[in-house]
Amino acid sequence: MIDFSEIFANAKDFFKEKKNAAIITIVLVILFLLSLIVFAVQSCSQNSKSKTVRIEELPLVPDQKLMLPEGPSILDGYALTRPPQEKWTKEDAEEFFTLPTEKEMQKLESANDRLIDEILGAAP
Repeated sequence: MIDFSEIFANAKDFFKEKKNAAIITIVLVILFLLSLIVFAVQSCSQNSKSKTVRIEELPLVPDQKLMLPEGPSILDGYALTRPPQEKWTKEDAEEFFTLPTEKEMQKLESANDRLIDEILGAAP
């Protein structure tokens, strides 16, 4: 048979001699028991959550008008969409395309030359 009086006496001696170890042991046992309780509660609640409907399965039913977000104003003549054309019309070319000046062409040429020199580096 198990002698409980001896077990209690040994535990009493342990708590008297090693207080820090006893306190740490008690805290660990309490945390272990709390973790078991939390695990049991979580596993029970997962079974009830599995019956919920996913958001993707719900149909979209608009009950209000869609509102556009605030944004910058759109300039006149700016088309959000337009049918694609193979060539620009003369009016589109005059409105949206400007010929670069000689100074702009020289800047572009020097920028391209620097880029080529950087890419080639000291290549033979």
